[in-house]
Amino acid sequence: MRPRHDAACDRSRSERIGRTVYLDCSSGVSGDMLLAALAQAYDDLHGAGSGPVFLDRELARLGIDGFELAWSTVSVGGIVTGRVEVLQTREQPLRHHADLVRIIESSGMAGRTAQRAVQAVTLLGQAEAKVHGTSLNAIHFHEIGAVDTIVDIAGTMLLLEALGAESVHCSPVDLGSGFVQCVHGKMPVPAPACAELAKGLPVFGTDCGMERATPTGLAVLRTVAEGCGPMPLGSILAVGYGSGSRSCDEQPTYVRAFVIDSVAVKSSWDRHQGVCTAGHEHG
Repeated sequence: MRPRHDAACDRSRSERIGRTVYLDCSSGVSGDMLLAALAQAYDDLHGAGSGPVFLDRELARLGIDGFELAWSTVSVGGIVTGRVEVLQTREQPLRHHADLVRIIESSGMAGRTAQRAVQAVTLLGQAEAKVHGTSLNAIHFHEIGAVDTIVDIAGTMLLLEALGAESVHCSPVDLGSGFVQCVHGKMPVPAPACAELAKGLPVFGTDCGMERATPTGLAVLRTVAEGCGPMPLGSILAVGYGSGSRSCDEQPTYVRAFVIDSVAVKSSWDRHQGVCTAGHEHG
């Protein structure tokens, strides 16, 4: 007698597997875009203005004098996006990788947050060291600004923890095309450090004629993303939009941060045994 297989047996059930932050980087990624998108998602969960308040309080732990965050909203392609600028209010010393690690480790940030921040600045330093043919210890962060770098990275890691992200996933990343002007001159997109940091991430290029992924944004994704692809199955709890300094109507680039209550679907049909695992009568 063959086991019965009917529609009732294929009925699936879902099971909550945790909170996921999904980062949509299909129009690019940068450190400030990530920071603004996650802060806006935090606002969406906890109330308007709570994200910037949280970051101002937590980033003070870094003990860096001479910077402040300027928050605004900007319409990009008709979409209201969050934007944050790291304003330098005092001249900063030239910082090396070891200086950034020391600042993070002495900040009192919780274990995984500090560990991720150190990993991201190390990836960034290693990429710069490789393309310039020097050592990690000799690299200084002149290219992207030491204050910008550490604030974007530490702030992103702090917000991911505050959002309760048990896992982080991202979309394929638009690297852009054309040329970009760097400290070292005009370079093709992706610039060498970006190409290095994009290793292992699913990426693509568009004919936009601009750089759409920065070293800091890629270093953060390499550190936190456990998987890349379509948005995972689940219920959306909050959404944040973060634009960058080059975002505009003609170049509508922004990161979208989704906070998702992820679920897994389990079917009642046992494909190995060819029987329905739920109780039923044979006949």
